[in-house]
Amino acid sequence: MKIGIISENELFAKDFAEQINQFITDTTAQINDCRGDENIIFVDEKIKLAQEIKETPVVLFLSKDQMVDNADVVIKKPFKLEQMLTALKNNTLLPKVRRKECLTFNEYSLYPVKKEIVSAATGKTTKLTEKEVDIIKYLYQIAPQTASKEDMLENVWEYSADVTTHTVETHIYRVRQKVEKNSKNQLIITENNGYRLNI
Repeated sequence: MKIGIISENELFAKDFAEQINQFITDTTAQINDCRGDENIIFVDEKIKLAQEIKETPVVLFLSKDQMVDNADVVIKKPFKLEQMLTALKNNTLLPKVRRKECLTFNEYSLYPVKKEIVSAATGKTTKLTEKEVDIIKYLYQIAPQTASKEDMLENVWEYSADVTTHTVETHIYRVRQKVEKNSKNQLIITENNGYRLNI
């Protein structure tokens, strides 16, 4: 596996590269010389990415909460190095759905980065909120299974399953109202006290 590290902090970058090379066999980590043939790139703080590496999976380290749309994973600093390296080694660090992917199902195409969903039947493009995108992405990942309200709270909102809230119902209702208008196909189906994507 080939890994790139982009950081203005040379000491951090060198130490991080050494840790990766020691922890994961058959891996080469290189610093600030990314060419687009890497399997994954770690970026320390917000740095403008070169055009040739924009399609490469990106893990971004941030010291404070910020809105980000150019990373597949955001890790808040300080972070637990061993935990992160274990996830990298086990191929569980990156999400199943990448930031640049277009998810196509039924008549719909979801563009996560643009936060847009397009109906092929009507040609209509609908703007979504970040949470609405997260809902559709999660249901897409588990399809054709049904997600209970508790599943949604834990995996989309990261709430405890025993929290009493109408958040899920409200968000599902809103996204349906937005997307299903003038459409023949339901986007999200209510089934067995849960929700599934209509694929």
